[in-house]
Amino acid sequence: MLHDIAVIMRGHPEIVIFLALALGYFFGKRIKIFGFSLGTTASVLLAALVVGQVGIEVPEIIKNISFALFIFCVGYKVGPQFFNALKGDGYKYILIVLVVAFTAAGSAIALGKLLGSGQGTTAGIFAGAMTTSAALGTAGGAISQLSVSTLVKGAMNVNVAVAYAITYIFGTAGAIIILKLIPALLKVDLKAEAKKLEKEMGIASENTAGESEFSWASQLDLRAYKISNKNIPGKKVQDIEALLPGRVAIEKIKRAGNILEAAPDIAIQQDDILLLVGRPSLIVRASEIIGPETDPSDFGNVMGETMEVCVLNRNIAGKTLGELSKDKLAHGVFLKHITRQSHEIPVGRDIVVHKCDVLQFIGGKDDVERVVKLLGYAERPTIMTDLTTLVVGCIAGTLLGLIVIPAWGLPITLGVEGGVLVAGLLCGWLRSIHPTFGQIPGPAQWLLSDFGLNFFIACVGITAGPHAVHAFKTSGMTIFLSGIVVTTLPLLAGFIFGRKVFKMNILLLLGSLSGAHNVTAALNELTEEAESAVPAIAYAVPYAVANVVLTVMGSFIINIMR
Repeated sequence: MLHDIAVIMRGHPEIVIFLALALGYFFGKRIKIFGFSLGTTASVLLAALVVGQVGIEVPEIIKNISFALFIFCVGYKVGPQFFNALKGDGYKYILIVLVVAFTAAGSAIALGKLLGSGQGTTAGIFAGAMTTSAALGTAGGAISQLSVSTLVKGAMNVNVAVAYAITYIFGTAGAIIILKLIPALLKVDLKAEAKKLEKEMGIASENTAGESEFSWASQLDLRAYKISNKNIPGKKVQDIEALLPGRVAIEKIKRAGNILEAAPDIAIQQDDILLLVGRPSLIVRASEIIGPETDPSDFGNVMGETMEVCVLNRNIAGKTLGELSKDKLAHGVFLKHITRQSHEIPVGRDIVVHKCDVLQFIGGKDDVERVVKLLGYAERPTIMTDLTTLVVGCIAGTLLGLIVIPAWGLPITLGVEGGVLVAGLLCGWLRSIHPTFGQIPGPAQWLLSDFGLNFFIACVGITAGPHAVHAFKTSGMTIFLSGIVVTTLPLLAGFIFGRKVFKMNILLLLGSLSGAHNVTAALNELTEEAESAVPAIAYAVPYAVANVVLTVMGSFIINIMR
């Protein structure tokens, strides 16, 4: 019976791959170690190592295709932020990422040389300790270029997978523990620090949400008021709005039975009826200023709209939300929330808007559509994916990665994996310039990157399976301890560098280190600990740059360890 099952598994490796994926996805969120979930990727790899004990050959092309889809989408997602970081004050975050990355690579190489770990094991320790699954692919690509036998290449790939599996768990859990220990050792109260920083940046807390012009405490309300105050007739719309509390806007005017659009310079007349939009807690006070409330149904069906807008206008990027709210073009629209690299960040007057931030507005349909044209591109719901861009990008990246330039006795090349990453970066950046080009909706990006990565990881684990047990027994503890070092040193180096050189606020620095270490779980823990989304402000740029730098380090370590 067992023999028959093994024969079927060897004859149909796709069954084993899907089995590893099923087990990994099922147990990844359910298994916790010291309170931390194992994670889907690590769970898939461990499942693949177990089911791979049968001894199964996985065609190389399957691994290559799945990894290409994953790495292209990684580049596509972070491309705009990556290129934007190359200018402006993004240099601070770039330097922090470089300190973290080169400390990690340097410590991994030093330990590899000292302990005689070998190229594959060293690259695997780096990838797991830095939770950079993409480095497995670039390391494997570099191994394929080595002038060694197929047998030796196979052994090195096994070592990469095993070392990654051993070090990944501490790479995630350890990073969280370290980033939470740092403020505890320095006796910094993150909650108090967050409240202080929020106050400085004009960010509303839950207790002051009703007082902030940016906060979102409830839905907007439409109410109508008839002019009875003798001081109002003759004043312009913009003058009356200045008298109203907070951000309350005059949306329409009813005059002698006609409905008029409320342009800022229109003068109000006696007996006009004004349709106001704003939060209920503010808008009800309009009766004291304008006159008695009346039935808003006289204005008919006023169309409202909620829209997410990706900021592409270079004249907008770099401005604060406070500056944008005072622009006359912001009339009638209200900011609901803002996300950066899929992470929601706090809303406050001093928050600087970055290119490719996604702002969600609500307001009158005409007002919202006007803001869309001003800011950039409307992220309207769609299921369509530009597959031409995806496949052509993978082809171009593969060809780019095949270019080899000899220098100082070393083959200088991006490798296929690095080439596809660069293609993804360029396509993502080009889309930020020409939003009608290369559309890959968020859900499609998630599916291609998440499934592509885990499909690749399953193939790697299944191939390494038969040799994994021996590797665990002979060098497992050495690898694990090496991983602790490679996880810890870069975070400490990055923290010291950020505090001593840039004098960064501790919350922003910890958020940037989460991105530089490529561990989103640490950011989630920090925001929970601080009871604030402030750390997310400094996460996006380091995360984008780290995705590129840490990925290419896999190939770098293989070549430098020769």
